[in-house]
Amino acid sequence: MSEVKEGELRAEPEGRRRASRRGVAVLVTVVAALVVLGAVAAVVGGLFAPPRQDGAGPAASPSASATRTTAAASPTPTKPVLARFDPAGPDTDNLALFGTALTKAAQSVPSQQVSAKTLTDALAAAGFGAGAMQRTADQTSANLQAPTLTVSVRLNGTCLVGQFVRQDASVSVELAAPISTGACLIGQTAPVG
Repeated sequence: MSEVKEGELRAEPEGRRRASRRGVAVLVTVVAALVVLGAVAAVVGGLFAPPRQDGAGPAASPSASATRTTAAASPTPTKPVLARFDPAGPDTDNLALFGTALTKAAQSVPSQQVSAKTLTDALAAAGFGAGAMQRTADQTSANLQAPTLTVSVRLNGTCLVGQFVRQDASVSVELAAPISTGACLIGQTAPVG
């Protein structure tokens, strides 16, 4: 055996202890980050989850952050969907008509050919007024085809907001409160009409 000085014997275990403590600290940090990310995902997922069919869960009201449904889903309605927009009708009935009109429009042409005008024209055909509508642009600021298109209709104190996702040709709709300016969509919108 080679000779080992007393100081060297102490240095090796201390170095291992420091490395072990650093490893534990990194592990604790990673676990804490995962817990925080999981909590954030649960909160965000809860904000955008569709309302439950059994009546449990958040109530659909404009004061809630938003009520989101996927128009392609087929909930079991208790009464028929409106055939045309009814300004005196319940917002939820008009939301169902809004989602149906957007879904039919999105399915009328290949997803790469759907434009915001395709969506707003379908809403106008269903009786929604063009003056109450907003839509996003078909092109991004980089002059590329927009991956999503968003349209809205302002009804009294609420907004019907719909989004078409080009990648999977899906449509989702929600009933939401207007933003502080009174508009339904944030940012620059394209003219409707």
